[in-house]
Amino acid sequence: MTKKTAAEKAVPAVTKPRAVRPSATRVTSARHSKPAVSSDSVVTESQAVIDTPQENPQQAIANIAYGYWEARGYQDGNSADDWFRAESEYHQRLAAL
Repeated sequence: MTKKTAAEKAVPAVTKPRAVRPSATRVTSARHSKPAVSSDSVVTESQAVIDTPQENPQQAIANIAYGYWEARGYQDGNSADDWFRAESEYHQRLAAL
């Protein structure tokens, strides 16, 4: 192994300059799929479905029925009962509008 001379020790090794990455643009706003809710009022999923006009009432009823199943903790139950209850709620809310 060869020894470095004093001159070699005094000069630091030349390093290659690092590549500069362009800074990423930061997203300052986001669109949320659910409406903002104040702490005074609580909106359930089924209410949000009815408040906005739906072109397909069957899909709106299905979303309400799914909410009932979700509220039960995804436990077994009678899906027909959930559907009939959802239909009833859907029609009551349409009448109230």
